[in-house]
Amino acid sequence: MHNVLSEFTDLNQESPTLDLTSDCFRFVTGFFEVISTSAPHIYHSALLLSPQTSIIWELYGLQAHPLARVVRGTPTSWDPSIAQTRFPSEIKAAVWSPCSRFIAITGESSGEIAILDAATLEQLYTMHPLEQFITWEKLIFSPNGHVLTGYSWFSDCITSWDLQTGGLIGNISIRGQCNSMLYSGCGTMLGVLFGSDIITTYNIVSGIHIFSHSIPESVVDTIWTHGECLQFATVESGSIIIWEVSFTSSHAPIEISSLPTPDNFSLEKLVFLPTLFQLAFIFQGRVLVWDAQHQKTLLDSDNIKDPTQMSFSPNGCFFICVTGGSEFHLWKKSPDGYFPHQKFVSNTGNVKPVISPDGEAIISFGGEMLQLWHTTSSTTSSPSISAQVPQNARGAIMEFSPNESLVAVAQWLGNTATVLSIRSGNPLVVIDTSTRICGMRITESTIIIVSDGKIVTWDLPAGDGILNVRRNIDDCLQTTILVHSQTIENLFASISPDLNYIAFGSLRRTVEHLWLYDMYTGKQLAVAGSRGYLPGFTLGGHEVWCTDGRVIYWWAIVKEDGSNVTKLEHLEKNEKPPGGFSWESPHGFQVTDDGWILNSNGKQLLWLPHHWRSIEIERGWGGKSLVIWSHTSPEAVILEFEV
Repeated sequence: MHNVLSEFTDLNQESPTLDLTSDCFRFVTGFFEVISTSAPHIYHSALLLSPQTSIIWELYGLQAHPLARVVRGTPTSWDPSIAQTRFPSEIKAAVWSPCSRFIAITGESSGEIAILDAATLEQLYTMHPLEQFITWEKLIFSPNGHVLTGYSWFSDCITSWDLQTGGLIGNISIRGQCNSMLYSGCGTMLGVLFGSDIITTYNIVSGIHIFSHSIPESVVDTIWTHGECLQFATVESGSIIIWEVSFTSSHAPIEISSLPTPDNFSLEKLVFLPTLFQLAFIFQGRVLVWDAQHQKTLLDSDNIKDPTQMSFSPNGCFFICVTGGSEFHLWKKSPDGYFPHQKFVSNTGNVKPVISPDGEAIISFGGEMLQLWHTTSSTTSSPSISAQVPQNARGAIMEFSPNESLVAVAQWLGNTATVLSIRSGNPLVVIDTSTRICGMRITESTIIIVSDGKIVTWDLPAGDGILNVRRNIDDCLQTTILVHSQTIENLFASISPDLNYIAFGSLRRTVEHLWLYDMYTGKQLAVAGSRGYLPGFTLGGHEVWCTDGRVIYWWAIVKEDGSNVTKLEHLEKNEKPPGGFSWESPHGFQVTDDGWILNSNGKQLLWLPHHWRSIEIERGWGGKSLVIWSHTSPEAVILEFEV
């Protein structure tokens, strides 16, 4: 491994030009991936996507040679995320080294453990365990940072490696679910918490089991090291009981301290900081931090919606809480308690934050994405325009006007639709529908929205002035439609370009149908069997199709002579609709898995930052324009390319 621990260079040295150094550091770390892949894209991508207020842009912005135009989405300042990287598989565990200079991560079923530089997230070394396709659920470093230990539930083992040689140190066979593990102070023994009531110690090198202790009460949160002893906490009758046992002792744990709990104490989502005896918990939707030693409340916040993850920095300087919507709320400690320090949004989804041992950085991981954040500066970032979206919403709806001058975006089952000008990127209208949206169609002057059993239209304003719409501007059409026995949660809708028909596809696997309705009367015209759920029409509106993303099912819309009966006649073809799908470019542009936008000749036009290509991002093509949007992103992004 060439002893990567001795090769680290501290990039955060102070100097008279600290602002410039900091800006250059953000530029290099933020665009490290693209710069290391293609140096010319310093000018084609990195400079183009740098904040307009940054020193880098002021000094070198005129030297940018873009192959694309960022109509909307260029950041005004550096994102709180310092760096981010994508792992080949879903990340299961990530841990800081004791010196805060390295990060170890491992993925699901990959069997690999990667050692990353904590400043740039550059991969320094990859370890390959003895078995392939093994999943490591937990990782920890030894106190001196020279040994890495991993736990695998699949293999019922705890394995340790020497990071300086890459060699195997020992393998411990276990039985039971490991919830927490730690090293002794000397680094030769390991303590493991099985479930919440059994603590076992082992010798790292020999793998020999030393002792096991059964705990009458459930252990709170975790176990920790105190010299050559391990300690843990339980909660009994309004008190926090601190226990201690030696790593090599056969005697039962002894009680060493008893601290009071607050009056409104709850066992919901407990986090305990043993070094300062601080307890964080959730009570009736409020996030509280309790100082057990001094018997006072350090934090009581009721403005955190759906808190899911909480964590202290090891030194207690910071406390973080993450919501179900991937919002980070970071507090900094003062003599009077914790006060708000940072607020930002992660794009990984289901994030798990881990604060570095020195408290100066945070990593968050979810899915295949790992992000790095700094705690040293006080910043707050919040969405500028964002749809009001239910947490169970899936996917986004994007529709372009016929002349591709406008785009409408809405979250599927959300209640807000935004119409943007493709040329200027400005929002023209933001509509609060007060109902759930499952389909849209936009013309040059009108937007038509399909929601809870209704089709409603709004007139669009002339020019680029933004208009907030809370009431219907023009109820020129308000049709009530009941689609069989389906609920809105299962339906995707599409309106024909001639505005005569509306088609519904069902997401339910047990109901495989395509329904066709008259858009003005709400009358059901025809129904056909389909295994697709995303409906659409050809430009002339005489054919309708439905797809599951792989196979396309076609029907011709036929009116019988001499009657008002409309039928759907199945067509034996599997070709793509004229103009392609909304998620495919009609001009041959494509987005690769590693984030490059290519033209029809395969030329790299632009590198997409990770937050523009996360798993929650939706993309839609309108001619030579690409729109990127997600409810987790601050705003819709519009990119324009030359054909």
